[in-house]
Amino acid sequence: MIGAYLGCQLLVAAPTVGASSNAAAASCKTDADCSLNGLCSAAACVCDAPWTGPVCGVLGYKTTAASGRSLYPASDPHNTWNGAIVHDPASGVYHLYNPLFPPGELGGTTTLMHGTADNVTGPYLWGKQPDITIPMLGAFDGPKSVIYPDSSTNKTKYSLWLGGNVYLSDSAAGPFTMVDGFKYPGHNPAPIWYKGAFYTISGMGSGIYTTPNLAAGAKWTKYSSIAQGGVPPDWLPEDPDMWADKRGNWHIVNHAYDNHEWENCGSSVLSSHFFSSDEGKNWQFLKQAVQPYSHTVQYDDGTSHMFVTMERPNLFFDEHGQLTHIHLAADLVTGDEGCGNRTKHAHFGHTPCDNCKYGDHGGTTIIALDV
Repeated sequence: MIGAYLGCQLLVAAPTVGASSNAAAASCKTDADCSLNGLCSAAACVCDAPWTGPVCGVLGYKTTAASGRSLYPASDPHNTWNGAIVHDPASGVYHLYNPLFPPGELGGTTTLMHGTADNVTGPYLWGKQPDITIPMLGAFDGPKSVIYPDSSTNKTKYSLWLGGNVYLSDSAAGPFTMVDGFKYPGHNPAPIWYKGAFYTISGMGSGIYTTPNLAAGAKWTKYSSIAQGGVPPDWLPEDPDMWADKRGNWHIVNHAYDNHEWENCGSSVLSSHFFSSDEGKNWQFLKQAVQPYSHTVQYDDGTSHMFVTMERPNLFFDEHGQLTHIHLAADLVTGDEGCGNRTKHAHFGHTPCDNCKYGDHGGTTIIALDV
């Protein structure tokens, strides 16, 4: 099967099997009415798994292995805030590159931890292999990963993007070497490789930039802006993750938040979705403001957890290009009650739901999607 690597994703030419129709589907006229996550057929959306809902705008969850609740040991007081999961199909090993923050902090890290697992949901082993020594220089960025074919060698190349720098390796296990004289634009990158070039989001307000290669002196040029028409006035989308699907449509999933929300956090704003039918040039946002991921996850040990905030989404695709999981930075402590009476990072006289993380234990979590 011929495909192109996009982040940790494989863009596959053939359509996904097992698409499902929605019994309560809304009336549609075009595939854009189905969030470009399915097809409009006989005025109803037929969604590509794991997307579901009347407009194919919601990621369907399934029961997740309990090990996925916190991929870095929750017993360790240090914080993590999501990272890059890279799969090596040859060995079957999953590699998680995760920034480690001091207890009580979500900034100022100087350590990137390397965990390994036989399953994407863990459990991950930490310290069994030497941790890679990538200085984060106090950065709050990423990291993200892009896997792509190196045109000069016809071999697979692995990259990590964090702290403004790009690091390359011939193996998912590293070692990674920084590309000297090369920086990516903006913060919290959302890089992809698409049709022989690299793209990343400089910022939701700054737009998308492209470069032909990852090399010293390579230049970034402005590719497009991200229209945010239709986004509710109090919603603030951030932390983008971008990919191209099997039909060539581009998508962005974000963490989103509303600083006016500090109670009933289980129903607070959490996520948003933008999509483009012309390879990232023009973007749409459905007026229904459907949120792609939600707060509550069920686990195979019979428990569930409502995460007050889940940020820095990173969608995980298997080697066939099928979206199977989403992993995120998460507050592991506060629940539906929120933390409105705190003073740290308060807005409008209260600390909003998404800012409870600054006084709580932050971790990395993963959710199995219904495919």
